[in-house]
Amino acid sequence: MRSFKQRGLTVLFTLAMSVVATACGRSEGEQLPEALCGTKVDRALLRPVLTSTDDLAEVNQLDRSEAISAPCTLYSDGKPVLRLHFYYSDAAPGLAGRSEFDPIFEDVSQWRPVNIAEEAIVGRNGAIVSGPCIVGRNTHLIVELHLPEVRITDERRRKDIEKFMRAYFPAAVKALSCD
Repeated sequence: MRSFKQRGLTVLFTLAMSVVATACGRSEGEQLPEALCGTKVDRALLRPVLTSTDDLAEVNQLDRSEAISAPCTLYSDGKPVLRLHFYYSDAAPGLAGRSEFDPIFEDVSQWRPVNIAEEAIVGRNGAIVSGPCIVGRNTHLIVELHLPEVRITDERRRKDIEKFMRAYFPAAVKALSCD
């Protein structure tokens, strides 16, 4: 017959091993948020644009009740891995008519125009998408995505950024209740 102490150690060991097994069995997808900056997001589209998913935390300064431009940043282990900046405007940004050296393109390297919304560009480390969004006196929403940890020479994420923004921008417009 086992002693009370031996049974207690056996139970403790079993519990500890089940916790370790559960933690090791977690997929990275479980760490990804269901919503990003107040907009539901497809985790399968979000994961490829992130450089890390460890200890994710969001700082969202966007106030959906006010049409005020604001940033929203996703941090991994305290480092920014994804920045979205929401701008409300009374006009489209006119991306096609701007110089490639315009400061608006500062965080989007080697960009190319794409057909996502009214205006859109996608680069190696970010994107800018603009479309109609009537809120107060504003008529347009501009969402800028920047991936601060992605090197400007890394071409591999461009398609993933485009896929993400194709899904995220229309969902954000809907979530913001644009007219």
